[in-house]
Amino acid sequence: MERIGVVIKAPSIYHYIFKPFRNAELDVGSFVATEIDGARVISRVVALRYRNAATDPRLIAQFDEEETVREIKETLGIEEALYYTEAKAVVLGARKGRKIYRPQKPVKPLTYVYKTTERELEEFFSPPEEGTYITIGKIRGTEIPAKIDAEKLVTHHCAILASTGAGKSWLAGVIIERLSLLNIPILVIDPHGEYSAMSIPLREEGATVGEKTRIYVVGKVDVGPVDDAFRRRYGRPRTYTRVGINPRSLPLRTLEKMLDTLYGLTDAQRRILEEGWQAATSYGERQPLTTVEELIREVIEGGRHAAPPGYAGEMALRGLEGRLRSLFYTSPVFLTRYGDTYQGEPLKLIDPQTYTTTPAIYVFDVSGLDSLDQQIFLTVLLDQLYRVATQRKNLTTFIVIEEAHNFAPAATPAVSRSYVAKIAREGRKFGLGLCLITQRPAKLDQDVASQAMTQIFKRMINPNDLKYVAAVAEHLDDPKPLKTLDETEALVTGMAVLAPLLITVDQRWTHHGGVTPKLIKEDRRD
Repeated sequence: MERIGVVIKAPSIYHYIFKPFRNAELDVGSFVATEIDGARVISRVVALRYRNAATDPRLIAQFDEEETVREIKETLGIEEALYYTEAKAVVLGARKGRKIYRPQKPVKPLTYVYKTTERELEEFFSPPEEGTYITIGKIRGTEIPAKIDAEKLVTHHCAILASTGAGKSWLAGVIIERLSLLNIPILVIDPHGEYSAMSIPLREEGATVGEKTRIYVVGKVDVGPVDDAFRRRYGRPRTYTRVGINPRSLPLRTLEKMLDTLYGLTDAQRRILEEGWQAATSYGERQPLTTVEELIREVIEGGRHAAPPGYAGEMALRGLEGRLRSLFYTSPVFLTRYGDTYQGEPLKLIDPQTYTTTPAIYVFDVSGLDSLDQQIFLTVLLDQLYRVATQRKNLTTFIVIEEAHNFAPAATPAVSRSYVAKIAREGRKFGLGLCLITQRPAKLDQDVASQAMTQIFKRMINPNDLKYVAAVAEHLDDPKPLKTLDETEALVTGMAVLAPLLITVDQRWTHHGGVTPKLIKEDRRD
């Protein structure tokens, strides 16, 4: 074993500082080994510092004029004899059987540091034979496949956290492509209309993925610009189905919150709504699609007995009726009658039964909706998915939410937040997994984020986001190296990997829609 340095300081069990020997070949990301209690411990170099003995405080005190500095430099040979390198290494762990464990003791100073071999690293990062794994890239600086446990990634939730332009959507696409080969339903909430490109193969492996991709445009919205851009870029029209929501399928508390937020509700109107909505939606799991006017009439008549007597009651009933009509006719996510259409295109009801039992990639393009309507759609979708999942007849289902901080924000109200949180807390029991993607981790609800047992980090530079990540990421001791990742790199930590993996992300099998074609070449990652 080639010795390449010696430990000079070990502040904790998580990392140590060592001095490389002269001519040792090291760079940030290199793997090294050392020993703790006879166990060979693998570490990754995360920083290199170039120092000079002249920076000793006792000598710096003499730097009070240029002539003194010149004499010291000439006498001591500061540029040559006193120049040295320090390296910081983060402890990944030691292999013991099928598991990797982190020693509970720091490495002792003056312990030798060794060069690792490719074979040693392959054995260290090799996952157990049992389990289902997907390969999303290579361990950075090696040809070793970066394998992650697909079951733990999906069922125990994950989060992709990155700054704008760091390649999070590219990485999400790679993960979705690989998971699709396991024949599980994957639902993608797409606020920017970029995942439609997954229907277009880029390589041979992408043909199957493209065939599995189903695109749904949500609501009565104009997507002409998106369609035009798609046609110009790929030379073919975008094929999709328009979908909407049966107003009767709205959960009462969600409806109440929306009406109160948008228009305000009096106590009397709230009581009428609670009684009337219960009466109008007492059809079991499959609510009939009637006209909005029929629905409103049922609500008003069903809640009339809860209205105050006299004029006040009539005003409360009329006020609630007007609010319901405004919501259902104004929001483009709701179907208002049988055979509802938009620009000659029919709208279909969302079908959670199909989404949880038929393996495919279901892309829900919500780019034509404002933020509130996006939240309304996700709220109803998650509510229905959860109800179907509790019947335990569904396949393991993976729900990918882009811009998750808008759907489950930390500080601002959102009708969808409690439903995202419910899936995060309870979905695993019923085979529902979440992937939360955000460029602003600090704005994501912390309770929701804490349920993601696998975290995947791309480049991140915002100080508030880095501070937040340090607080919620169990396996990330120092977030500062995230600043230096490029768009091809990611750090994978948590339950789905044996040890933190710094990886180079694989190429996409299908086209990536998250770039501007006029500005960025096809194979660039945003």
